[in-house]
Amino acid sequence: MSSIDEILCLCETRVGYLFKDRTLLRRCLTHSSSAETRLDSNERLEFLGDAVLGLVICDHLFQLYPDQREGQLTQMKSYLVSRQVCARVAKLLEIAPLILVGRGLQSIPESILSAVIESLIAGIYFDGGLSAAREFILFGFREELALCQPLDTENFKSQLQEYTQRELGTTPEYLLLEETGPDHAREFGVAAKVKDAVFEIGRGRSKKEAEQHAARHAVLSLQRMESESKVEIACCESGTGEENANVPADENGFGEQATCDIVMIQVIEQVTTEILICHPTDTVGDLTSPKNCSQMKANVPVNTIEAEVLFRPESAALRFLPEGPYSLGEGRMSWVGIQHGADSTVGSINVLNLSDGTNRTFDLPGRPGFAFPTDRAGVFVTGFERSVGLFDTSSGQFTPLVEGLESAVTNTIINDAVVYDGNLIFGCKELEFKTQKAGLYLWRRSDGKTIQLRNDQICSNGKAIISDASGNLTLFDIDSCTKQITRCSLNIAEGTVGLLEVVVDLTSESVFPDGMLLTPDHKSLIVALYDPGDPTAGTARQYSVSTGELEAVWACPGSPRVTCPQLIERDGQVCLVLTSAIEHMPAEQLEKHPNAGCLFIGATSFASIGDQPIFPCP
Repeated sequence: MSSIDEILCLCETRVGYLFKDRTLLRRCLTHSSSAETRLDSNERLEFLGDAVLGLVICDHLFQLYPDQREGQLTQMKSYLVSRQVCARVAKLLEIAPLILVGRGLQSIPESILSAVIESLIAGIYFDGGLSAAREFILFGFREELALCQPLDTENFKSQLQEYTQRELGTTPEYLLLEETGPDHAREFGVAAKVKDAVFEIGRGRSKKEAEQHAARHAVLSLQRMESESKVEIACCESGTGEENANVPADENGFGEQATCDIVMIQVIEQVTTEILICHPTDTVGDLTSPKNCSQMKANVPVNTIEAEVLFRPESAALRFLPEGPYSLGEGRMSWVGIQHGADSTVGSINVLNLSDGTNRTFDLPGRPGFAFPTDRAGVFVTGFERSVGLFDTSSGQFTPLVEGLESAVTNTIINDAVVYDGNLIFGCKELEFKTQKAGLYLWRRSDGKTIQLRNDQICSNGKAIISDASGNLTLFDIDSCTKQITRCSLNIAEGTVGLLEVVVDLTSESVFPDGMLLTPDHKSLIVALYDPGDPTAGTARQYSVSTGELEAVWACPGSPRVTCPQLIERDGQVCLVLTSAIEHMPAEQLEKHPNAGCLFIGATSFASIGDQPIFPCP
């Protein structure tokens, strides 16, 4: 399969639609910078897609809000079909790496992201009709549709000011951050600032229009945070009526209304933590100063979320070393029993039903390092001992793709892996955790070859891959014994990796980084930490890809050895699943940690579960 074919397949997976005409799909993704002529690009499709998007959004709003006036519907429609919203949809669906652009284009601007979404709408309309286009639009724009409420859309500045005065005792400020274009067609960029939170920039042909858009962004962001925090706003809207006249004060002297105000202030403080950008101290020119950024981040507390037990495996064998959780959709997830005991040489693939908590175990004839779902129902691509292949859970049959790996090396077995565009990048571990002789490998789908990328690891663990706008790949990798997360370039076509660069260094701590995944926006890594000691809770941490700074922590009470993270959808919410282990725990230590070996689940603020590739069977 060519690289173009792989891009088209991946695009179909992300938009949830299979094209009958692949040529049409390719044109949807083709920017004029990479087309032979402008007529070969997606520009004409963008023109039509804009109209189809407007029709579907208008119809949806018309049906959903029968009591709203024409002016309010128009305002909501204008927002939902805007360039900024289309660009956010492209980011949600992770379309940027799939766009075909010329070599001279170093990054994908918002205008190109927006144009590709409109082109895809037109392409799906041509290929599958209006109903298919409508289905894609309602899927891709689901988050924005949920947030776009029938507010008093004619004056968002008044809304924001009324809200901040009522809940925070302050008023918003408006920062003029951009002024572009010729004199006869100026465009202004303004951001609303509430306390220390600076919200998304709003743009307009006048400062007044830009301020209105900025206020709308702030209002919608506050709505989003309130929804995610499950704040009972209704209690804060009352407090002056007779029903509250006799509400007793709490131990600090605050009544119910005051308590609600505190809750709302905490929500704003959470907004400040999660969407904060570095704001000017003296002048707008200081907005992106690295010095100001570091000073600001030093004052922002790291958000810690306590996870709860999702599933407690029934046997000590299954609790020994659970790893590799993966979303299977339809209310199910898989996970891997790496090893069924300290002296065991076998493990298993497990499928957990999230609705009723039932778990099915499929024993393997060896110790698996990973297992990912494939495009065949019930079939997993798995690596165990020194083989990689397809395991059919219905028959127990194993069909090898790679056999006899590391035949010249002793005491190593296959460990963690990542799937990328149908390729497998997987590592091995040296069973005594002493000698740097375990390999890192690429199984290349295009020719079925297995290529050794490195031969100097001890325990190869979590992996993630990011593609930039030019298609260049970066591999993030963990060799647990080094206590470092590193990155390097990856060239699948040539079968090579570049020099290592340390992203996160944990050598000063007692924990060992284990499993790892990318956040949906590819800006951060979530890392499970295996702690051999006796903390009251194990943890997983979120680190920035660009700076390595700590951004969030999830705690697993009563289970110190956290092994792998994964995002799943449960009851309409995106949650983080964390596996943990009882490996190397004597009986007295197990008594201290009653949840060791359990699977945990914690809340997140993500809008999607991000990269969950399905391995295409050869």
